[in-house]
Amino acid sequence: MSDCTQLKTWISIETKERFAAIARHQGLSESAMLKRLVDLVLQTAGAGEAPAIHAVRVSARGSRLTVRLRADDQALLRERAAARGMPPATYVSVLTRAHLRSLAPLPKEELLTLRRTVSELGAIGRNLNQIARAGNQGERLSGPSREDKGS
Repeated sequence: MSDCTQLKTWISIETKERFAAIARHQGLSESAMLKRLVDLVLQTAGAGEAPAIHAVRVSARGSRLTVRLRADDQALLRERAAARGMPPATYVSVLTRAHLRSLAPLPKEELLTLRRTVSELGAIGRNLNQIARAGNQGERLSGPSREDKGS
């Protein structure tokens, strides 16, 4: 006699059809696919810890993904997205794309600000070079004087 038992659940016909299609695509029976999913959830759970179930749903066109987050992670996500003036979903999308494609995860606004700052630093550097060249050639340099500080 085996030490095995059975899990049972009721699901909608649509869900069962979708699950069966995924199992067929994987070359598995529905039972084998379900067993693999149960094993996977149990493997990812720590000892004595209830597993966190991360629901992932990909639409037929492949552009939507649903992820469940813990409440504290969701709060951090909202905070960081707000700091960048982005909706949380857009922020996650930018980070995911950057990670998958090994890109710098800078939103457009931050990248534009960085480019402007680098441009301004370049202009300051050119001005300093002009001042140094003029000083080295013996030209009289005029800049702020002590009298300017007082006013």
